[in-house]
Order: sequence, then structure tokens, then C-alpha cells
Amino acid sequence: MVEAHLVDDDRSQRLRQQLVRHLVDIGALASPEWQRAFTEVARHVFVPRVFVPSADNNGTYTPLDGTDPHQRHAWLEHVYTDDICITQLDGDDTAWQTALRQGSVTAAKMTCTSSQPALMASMLELLAPSDGSRMLEIGTGTGYNAALLAHRLGSAAVASLDIDPGLVESARTNLTQAGYAPNLTSGDGAHGWPDCGPYTHLMATASFPAIPPAWLEQVSHGGTILANLYRPLGGGILVRLTVDAAKGEASGHFTTDTAGFMPTRTHESATAFALYSTITEEQEQAAPAKHSPLDLTTILDDPNARFFLALLSDLHTIRVRYPHHPEEHWLLTQDGSWAFATADSDGVTVRQDGPRRLWDEAQTRYQQWLDLGEPPRHHLGLTVTPEEQYVWYSSPDNSKRYPLSPPP
Repeated sequence: MVEAHLVDDDRSQRLRQQLVRHLVDIGALASPEWQRAFTEVARHVFVPRVFVPSADNNGTYTPLDGTDPHQRHAWLEHVYTDDICITQLDGDDTAWQTALRQGSVTAAKMTCTSSQPALMASMLELLAPSDGSRMLEIGTGTGYNAALLAHRLGSAAVASLDIDPGLVESARTNLTQAGYAPNLTSGDGAHGWPDCGPYTHLMATASFPAIPPAWLEQVSHGGTILANLYRPLGGGILVRLTVDAAKGEASGHFTTDTAGFMPTRTHESATAFALYSTITEEQEQAAPAKHSPLDLTTILDDPNARFFLALLSDLHTIRVRYPHHPEEHWLLTQDGSWAFATADSDGVTVRQDGPRRLWDEAQTRYQQWLDLGEPPRHHLGLTVTPEEQYVWYSSPDNSKRYPLSPPP
């Protein structure tokens, strides 16, 4: 007897077709090849058990079990919405049993998801692989994206790796059950997988603080790298690079699409709240106050200005609200530097301390963005060489270039 979560009946097919129509309607899916892949690859096979976050996003999750026939309808409805499906929390494979026993579980972070279908579709359309392409996927996860790639290109043309060996084996099972057999291995995505290369396309579904140089060596001339860069200020930075093997570099524009994949597990840094928690009230009061003509909100609430700052800085930000006190808008970095601003009827007051003057840095970057003519994100681009990575405006040949900020 086929297990409940593997059955692809009229209901699951109808829901999948509805999802595909939605992806076409919003412009995420355009090509017939990818429409067929999303129609024919059953997403539910790859997410038999999912965690559903609480409505208030307080870190509590309830289990939804596709292997239980009584939960099948609710589970399928969840799987075929245009949203992520959470399959692992805190890297803990025992969390599922705890959630079943207690009815819910609390976790600090998600560590494996099936990405939002609209994002996956947009990225696959951006890559635009053709017959004969060879693909490396960084971040196997559930295996669903690898199945879409294998459907389009054939299993032998697809390689996928993940840092979590347990996830790789689970994905292998899922893929086998779905009828696909791409090349899978576990390892650090920053190193790529040279044994299966060279590749015409590389797609990262985990975020990295910079483009690993090893990727340049494994993608052939004219090939494409599509990756999400992790930045403490966010911004959903997605870049599409074309490799120039003769120059040993890759260049390309940032996209209008945004992506927010989980950071690679090899890169851990303190959160903004953790950095803020180390600062005492005495330190705040001891820092000299100054007036500023510019409110930080003006900078960071503009998505294009924030994007520019995210690329060129390692700044974290957090807002602290009080019932009877002006809101504080903070900037923080890993070296212990900090700045915060409050705005009231008298204007903006700033205090800053530490090895760096973060408020001054933010203002300088903002002025650079203004001087460029306030460009939108897709007017900026990135060039990657083995020695450096820099951001440019309009063209890689433009003399106005800025070093990509190093990992925080």
C-alpha cells in the first residue's frame, strides 16, 4: 500500500494546478518548460511533515503530518500555498517527536525549508538553463528544487549538495520516491563540488556573505551564478553573475527580485538584539550627544538606500520602542561599535561610541548613494575575482566602484 503522503490524487493535482496558475498570473512562471516542471513534480512528496508557525510569530510551531490520513487535506492545502514549508527547526531532528508529544514546539530558528514557490520559479526563470546545461545547486534541503531541475535537464545533469548529511539522505529518499536521481553529496557549499563539474549554471539556495571564489573555478566560460548574499541589514540581495573564464572573474547586476534564504551554517554572527543587549545605560549616557539634520529612518526606510548600505557595510539595526519615550533607532557592529538616534520636536539627537562612528559611516554611504542619483537596486552590480569583490554603478567598467563589505 502506498504511504498517504506519496499519493498523488485528484485533490493534490488540482491544488498543484491552482498553484501553477497563481505563479503564472503573478509573473513568476513564464516558460512552458518550467510550467510543466511545476505541474508534474509533486511538492508534497518532499515535505511529508511540516511545522506551522504561530500567527504571532513568537517562535512556536505546531506539527502538520502528511503521513496521517486525518490531516491530509489540511496538509495539502498548506503545501500548495505560495509559501515556505518548514521541515527542520534548530537543526534538531528530534523536534518533530517533541512537537507531536506536546502539540507544539518552541525553536530559535528554522534550519530547513522548502522555499516559497514564487521565489523558486523566479530564480529558475532567471537562470534560464537550456538542453545540455549542467547545474550545481548549493543547498539541497528537501530535494524539491533538485527535482524541478532534474525534470527540466535530466537527473545526470544535476548536482546538489547540502552541509547537513541527514538532510541529504532525506532528500535522496524523497527524490527516489518522486522518480529522480540527481547527484547528491554533503559538504560545505562554499567549496562547491568540483568532481561533478564543470557546470554551466550554479544556483545557491542558502545565503553567503560573499561569493566563494571556488565557484568561479567550477562554472564554465559564459556560465551563470545566481546567489543570495547575506547582509545584516537585509535587503534580499540576489545577484546574477556571468563568468568570464579568460579574466578569471564574474560580473552581473543585482536583480529586481529579492531572496532571503537562510545563512549558510558555516557563517554565524551575533544578532542585532544580542549586540544591543551588551550595552549598558551608563554607556549610553556617557556618549556625547549631537544633533543631526538627518533621521536614520530616512535612510533605512528607503529600500534602495538601505540596499546600497547593506552591500557596503556590516551594520546591524534594531528599533527600541518605549511607551513614554521617543523610539530609539540603533546601528551596531560585531566589534562593539554602536550608535542610536531619537527624533522629537527638537530634531534628531545622536549618540555613538566604540571603535567606529557608525552614524557617520551611515551618513557617508547615504550621501554616496545620493551622489549616484539614487539608483534602484538593479542599476547596481557586482564583480567577483579571486582577490576582491566590488559593487559598481551601471557598468563593471564604471570608475565608481565600492568594495563589498567583508563578512561580519
